[in-house]
Amino acid sequence: MIQLVTVASVLGKVRPAPVIDTKDVAATDQWAQRLNVSRDDLLAAIAEVGNSIAAVRRHLHSRT
Repeated sequence: MIQLVTVASVLGKVRPAPVIDTKDVAATDQWAQRLNVSRDDLLAAIAEVGNSIAAVRRHLHSRT
């Protein structure tokens, strides 16, 4: 049986892309540790590619 749903019910479950809050020192320190880089390297990467976690990971991975 096919169940019809509204577009709003489907789109309401989509989460925005995770980002790194550069104003939160604890968050940037945590992400720097998780990504195995210094806080300064993390902030430099964010300055280059934006604060999307996926973009930062790609950027940092491409440097190695």
